[in-house]
Amino acid sequence: MRKKSAIYTARHQHGEVYALHCRLTCWGQNFHIWVYELDGLLIETGPIRARCAVEEFVKDRRPGSVTLTHHHEDHSGNAGWLTREQGLPLYMGAKTAEILADPYKIPKYRNLVWGQMDKVRGWVADSIETEHFFLRSLATPGHADDHIAWVVEEKGWAFTGDLYLAPHLQYGLKSESIHTMIQSIQSLLALPVDTIFCSHAGIVVEGRQGLEKKLVFLEWLRDETLRLSHQGMNPLQIASRLLDRRLGAVLFSCGELSPVHLIRSIIRDDKR
Repeated sequence: MRKKSAIYTARHQHGEVYALHCRLTCWGQNFHIWVYELDGLLIETGPIRARCAVEEFVKDRRPGSVTLTHHHEDHSGNAGWLTREQGLPLYMGAKTAEILADPYKIPKYRNLVWGQMDKVRGWVADSIETEHFFLRSLATPGHADDHIAWVVEEKGWAFTGDLYLAPHLQYGLKSESIHTMIQSIQSLLALPVDTIFCSHAGIVVEGRQGLEKKLVFLEWLRDETLRLSHQGMNPLQIASRLLDRRLGAVLFSCGELSPVHLIRSIIRDDKR
């Protein structure tokens, strides 16, 4: 890896997919983001804080269009710049387009790490055809309501945004839904997907196995949470019993990232 201020970058390739890996360091915490290019299509744009690295990647790969998996600033941060300054058309889901037409102000810690996303307009699409590949979108909410995955069935590939992240979760956002995340993983596993391209974990060659492991973990977390809740334990007690303490993430995010959010999500969804 080569250092660029507080950003480290590396390039990777898997078949026809080219990847840019950025590691941003903020207050001693490392944050990873991956941007992909397939056959002239840039998948994800990275955050504003990584714009110089993304600019170099775009200059080398020369994509002709851009797409996103969801609106979060670490994925959409450079979308406005790419459309305005580079003249690239942007394709995204309808919900993502609605949010990015007038984006909300993100929390301070996210602005510190990634940077605020810009207003941007583009084309709503549920499929994209490049010269050699056909990508179709699959709704995969849970992490965010507008989240989608882009699937290349002929290759067994899926660009999964933040659906995977890791086989196990130790903390989450207040807005996430574990119940919906389970359904999204099941939907993706119903397709012939083997390799996944995660926006934070990178290229996962054994992606199906990784998704299956995450599904098993989330189902276990759901079942154990509900069992302990029915026994009278509160969400903080359940989080302490089932999940590792992540005090650094909790403090750094002023409580927006926390293990207890995963537990509260499960209990909340069970009452609906």
